[in-house]
Amino acid sequence: MILRWGICLAILVAPAAAETILDVSSQTSVVVGTGDTLIFQLLTWNFALNAARQNLPLYPADVDFALMSAPLGGAAGFVATVESADGTVSVALDNLSFGPGYLQSSGYTGAVSELTGHLSLSLLDSEALFSAPSIFIDFQNEGPAVTLNLAPYLLRQDLFASLSEGPLSVGAMPGSVELEIPDSPSSLKRLGGTVTLAGDSSVPEPQTAGLLFGGGVLLCGLSAVLARVSRRRK
Repeated sequence: MILRWGICLAILVAPAAAETILDVSSQTSVVVGTGDTLIFQLLTWNFALNAARQNLPLYPADVDFALMSAPLGGAAGFVATVESADGTVSVALDNLSFGPGYLQSSGYTGAVSELTGHLSLSLLDSEALFSAPSIFIDFQNEGPAVTLNLAPYLLRQDLFASLSEGPLSVGAMPGSVELEIPDSPSSLKRLGGTVTLAGDSSVPEPQTAGLLFGGGVLLCGLSAVLARVSRRRK
């Protein structure tokens, strides 16, 4: 009986999804609004492979990264967090901002805005962070909305990262990129410089909280009825 009502209570208080997560790996441009988080996956297994060949520690002592975009029109304030693949280990880097830079490559040559960061790790911290073949770097925008674009490069190619230990320095390979947007009634997704708003409709949308509460009450009521029928049969 206690278990049954506990389940009903859990249904009633279960929150709705708190954010929208979009895969933007193949986009060349993205709008990162205030409170949004851009999550880069970096494949790091190649560092251990090269370190083993040179009889060096299998985990890097230093991590350097640079997120690049075509010159931005205004200021943008980000905080970055480096996380292990399973999310159990994280290191925060605060107060990062874009500065002027210059990039010369086969796809893009010219002025850029770049956000750079550096992380030094102890052996134990590095082992915990790099125990899996990839890590994540989360960039949360605490400033105004900003459009990141380094066309023709895809977003997953806009982050450059290197892992080093002693004489060895290895570039981390890009993986996926996701944009995490806190849900709001007026904003569903922002991609490629476009903001998509929830359109008006003559048919009122069902309220998530009301549906959860109504469904929970219905399930709890059905549970009570079934319990009474069961007792009568006995």
